[in-house]
Formats: sequence, C-alpha cells, structure tokens
Amino acid sequence: MENRPPTEITGPFTSEDRAYAIDILKTTQSAIHQSLEGLSDHQLSYKPSAERWSITACVEHIALVESRLFKGVQLGMETPVNPEKRAEISVSDVDVIKAMRSRKNARLAPAGTEPTGQFGDAAGALQAFDQLRDAIIDFSQNTQEDLRTHYFDNKIFGTIDIFQALLMIANHSERHRKQIEEIKADAGFPQ
Repeated sequence: MENRPPTEITGPFTSEDRAYAIDILKTTQSAIHQSLEGLSDHQLSYKPSAERWSITACVEHIALVESRLFKGVQLGMETPVNPEKRAEISVSDVDVIKAMRSRKNARLAPAGTEPTGQFGDAAGALQAFDQLRDAIIDFSQNTQEDLRTHYFDNKIFGTIDIFQALLMIANHSERHRKQIEEIKADAGFPQ
C-alpha cells in the first residue's frame, strides 16, 4: 500500500481497500494463533518480570482493545457521511500501520484494557479475541458503506477514517504478537 497523504484519499472505499483490510485482519489473527501454538499453561502464564505481562495477559489485552475499537467503528458508522471531514485526517494509512506495529515506544494500556484475568485463561482470551475478530472481518466483508467518509476519533491519531480504524485494529494485534515473541525469547522462558 502506498503512503499517500490522507487528503488525496477521497473515497470511495475500494475493492482493493476491502481486500487489504480482510487480508490483514485474517493474517494477524492467524499470526496470534501461531504464536500460541503448542505452549503449555506454564509458558502462557510466564512473566519476564513482575511489571511485564504474560502471553495470556497480552491476548486478553488484544481482545479488550479490539472490543473498544470495534465499538468506535460501529459508532462512526452510525454518524452521517461527511466527505469534508477528511481534511481533519493528518495520518496516512501507512502511518497508522507503522505506528501500531512499532514496539519502539511503550504505551500504557488505556483504562479498562489492562489484563485482569477476566477470560480465565489463554484459551478463554483467545476465544474472546476470535469472536471479536470474526465480527470485524464479517463487517469488513459485508458493509456497503464508504469507509472513507465515516470517521473515528482516536487519542493517538486524532481523526481517522473507518478503513484506517480497521488497519489500527489489525496492527494493534501485530504489535502484541511481537510482544509475545519477545516473551518467548526471554532467557527465563520455560522450556
């Protein structure tokens, strides 16, 4: 995907945009599953230090964030189409992808998205993640609305369009998949 300034993207939501969104949502979902494949309960609950998350906690956080973001997407879709609001977007699609995937800058989890064990274990967290992700993929496949003229206000990026919000969702999970791989690479990770 090319890195175009957001004001050059005037819509409509293209078949290429739809295919890309569906592909990245499915690919990052599959990547989370692959990262957890074959891990024991002991490995899933391992924390490199007291202040770091376990793999189970990472998956729970992903599910909690996706729930919040998808609610924002749904709210954005309920607002009337507004092509003029595109002028408020200051990030490109690629900017969103790069910022969400990067592990360079640590961010505090937004209130209400910190892992608390509410899904019980990694299997429960993964099931919650899958249910949300499947709903997001279904939305991406079936919406007939122009996702470039509906918007989502975000604390990190400001105003973004709904297509960019889908990119944010997919790449947030990729950010934490990388965190899972960091945990697995820790010297104290159980074998």
